[in-house]
Order: sequence, then C-alpha cells, then structure tokens
Amino acid sequence: MDGKQAWGVHYNVHSLYGFSEMEPTLKACRAATGKRGIVISRSTYVSGGRFGGHWLGDNYSGWKSMTNSIIGALEFNMFGIPYIGADICGFFDNSTASLCNRWMQLGAFYTFSRNHNGYGFKPQHPPAFGAKNAANARSVLLIRYKLLPYLYTLFYHANTQGLTVMRSLMMEFPKDKIARTVSKQFMWGSGLLITPVLVENATSVRGYFPNDRWFDFYTGVEMQGGSGGASVNVSLSAPTDFIPLHIRGGHILPIQHPANTTVYSRQNQFALMVALTKENYAEGSLFWDDGESTDTMTNDKHTLIHYNATKDTLTATVATNGYSIGPTLDYITIYGVNVPNIVSTTINGAFCAHNWDDSTKDKIVEGNTIVSLGYSNSIK
Repeated sequence: MDGKQAWGVHYNVHSLYGFSEMEPTLKACRAATGKRGIVISRSTYVSGGRFGGHWLGDNYSGWKSMTNSIIGALEFNMFGIPYIGADICGFFDNSTASLCNRWMQLGAFYTFSRNHNGYGFKPQHPPAFGAKNAANARSVLLIRYKLLPYLYTLFYHANTQGLTVMRSLMMEFPKDKIARTVSKQFMWGSGLLITPVLVENATSVRGYFPNDRWFDFYTGVEMQGGSGGASVNVSLSAPTDFIPLHIRGGHILPIQHPANTTVYSRQNQFALMVALTKENYAEGSLFWDDGESTDTMTNDKHTLIHYNATKDTLTATVATNGYSIGPTLDYITIYGVNVPNIVSTTINGAFCAHNWDDSTKDKIVEGNTIVSLGYSNSIK
C-alpha cells in the first residue's frame, strides 16, 4: 500500500481503480448494445453507484456471513451504491439446505440478488437441495417480482434524489434509540419492512416495530401495539417457507402480477397496496419506462405517477407521460380503513365492485382492467 505510482501513493488511490474502470466499462457496454447494460464491480468507491453495482466479496457459507451481509448492504447504500448484494448461500465452503433456504429468502430482498458459488464446492442452486427448497425459493422470488414496480421506483428516487433503497430503521426513525441498534431487519425505501430468519432451525423471529402503523404484507392484519402507540418488539411466526414482511402506514406500493422473467412480468397488470395512517392518509409513486433504453429521464421517455390517499379518495396524478404503459391497474388493496363500513366505490364517477373485510378493515377495489395507467384518476 505504500508503493509510489503516477497518481501518488498507492494507499491514497487504491479504491479509485475500480471506480475509474466502472464508467468507461458502462460507456463501452452502451455503445456496443445501444441499451443500458449492467456493470458489477468488486472494487468500488463512494458514489460509484452512478455507473454500476457491487457485491460484498467472497463470503463464507455460514449463518454469521448471512447476518453480516445486511449491515454491508445498508452501508453501501449510504455510500451511494444502492445496487448491492452478497453471494447468496455463500461463496466458500459447502452450503446446507437450511442455510440456503433462509438465505434465498433474505437474498430476494437484496437489490442485487444472486446465488453465487465458488469453484469445487457442492451445487447450491435451490433444486440441489430438493423440491421443498426449490418451491420456497420460487415463492419468495415471485414476491420480489411482484414488488419490482416499487423497487424500480425506489431506484428512480435514488437516481434523482440520492436516497437509499435498502434502508436501516435508524434512517427512518432517527430519534428512536432502539432503532439505532437494529441490524437484522431493514426496509425497502420507507414503506416495506423485511424481517428475515437468521438462526438455524428457527421457525420464528423477533422483530422490532417503531412507533407507527404496520400491516402484514400477506394478510393486511395490523400489528398490535403500534398504531401510534408504543413501539413493540414481538415474536413473528416464520415457518421454513415464509419471510415476514410488513407495510408501513402512510405508504402506497405499486406492484405487478409476477411471472418467470421480467419480460413477461412487464406484460402483466399492475395493482396498488395502500396502507393508511391513523389519519387516513397515504402516498406513493410509480416510475416506469421501457426498462432498457438510456436517458429515458432526460428525454422524458418515462411515465411518473403520484398517488395520494385520504379518508375517502385515492387520486392518481400523472406528472410525466412520456411512455405508454400497456398493462392496466387490476385492483387496489387498502389496509387500515377507519370507517365502520364501505357502501359503494366509484372510479372517476362510475360505480365499481369492491370487497370489504370488517375484521381487518381492509378494502379491495377490483374489476377487469379497472384503470388505465398514464391518465389521472380519482377513486372514491
């Protein structure tokens, strides 16, 4: 590290080598293909996320390595490199069915999600451990694909505002002293909380929920003890085929029916998951383009929609309409509606079908191709 080079002492420029290679590599990739391309660099520097992503290096197949990867991913998001992940199931040593099962669940929520194995070690792709591991991996990866519109929009905000994508609870709740110590949970943006299982043979996991409204991603059931009351630390059921996910009140998540590849997912209908605050408010956005062209933002060849929900109205305001979105909005799920009952629902003044669950206070607005995206709408 004390070698002398044209740039100066090697110690001062060591990390700049990878950084200096990322930009020209990306430019060459785009020049060769005419499309965006993806650059993944093991050597990086602060703000290198402008040109590529990063993986956390050659790790070991162990529960400690899996746990530590969360901290690494959160740190690199703060370094300005939001496209980040660890080698799922571990690079060195032989993985196990139990470890790989849980790591695939966690890894589905790395922004850069890749199962990567070292030479000479036993196969660790999910089917290598049997049908159950394969089915569990498929299930959680379909959840990832379902959430891709939300994740894609988070990357838009990272690009335009410098925000993190994988985010610690501390960043969302800076005054919460307990949140400052949480290193085994993380968020996607400010709206989705991920609580992975990181202990071998465990079928439950403890999760911390800061003072806010939190709703089970799968059922819409509200987490008891929060809701504007005290923060809670609770035990969550987590059988081997399940990873606990919770939506934070005040947020609207755009989602899409998943498929085997993004090519086919992009052809499917969209939906919205709305989680209300105690004051019956929520907001969110959707950024969408063709997914492969360069400069779609600077050339306004994208569509940006802002969503706002109040006690009785959900509005969609189109800020930019430079890309025609083919699939329509299929349904809207609203969690935490603080009213005794829902009598009727209208979309731009026309009545439409809805389902109301009085036990969970959830409302589902549904119908065949209910709303075309790219147009401002009002749902009451």
